[in-house]
Amino acid sequence: MIENAKKEDLEDIYQLICELEQEQISKDYFIKTYLEGLDNKDIYFIVYRHEDKIIGLISLYINYHLHHHAPTGEIVELVVLPEYRGLKVGHRLIEYVEGLAKEKGLIELELSTSTYRKKAHLFYEAHGFIKDHYNYTKDI
Repeated sequence: MIENAKKEDLEDIYQLICELEQEQISKDYFIKTYLEGLDNKDIYFIVYRHEDKIIGLISLYINYHLHHHAPTGEIVELVVLPEYRGLKVGHRLIEYVEGLAKEKGLIELELSTSTYRKKAHLFYEAHGFIKDHYNYTKDI
């Protein structure tokens, strides 16, 4: 079942984000950001539940850029527990977000992924995403 995340999902989602990043991230920062995101009309944390267990997460952030003709969506996190990968959970989450994006009148979806995530690149390309931008980062 796919649905919007709730406050009580915080611990499960924290574990998914740590799985995504392959490290324990700051829990204090996560809690603050998660709770603020739940209250933000332009942020969607969407979970995939299987037998009352959260096994996947996708987040959609709606952005308003001056150089676009309409709002755009950014998928910031997408993660599925390792033991459920290959079962179309990620596919269903992407489809759900595409439907939500159309409903919200977004003109495109974009995402960034680390260069070492080769399987993720193939997954996104198989779902119609095109690699046509560079994303640069700089530690401050």
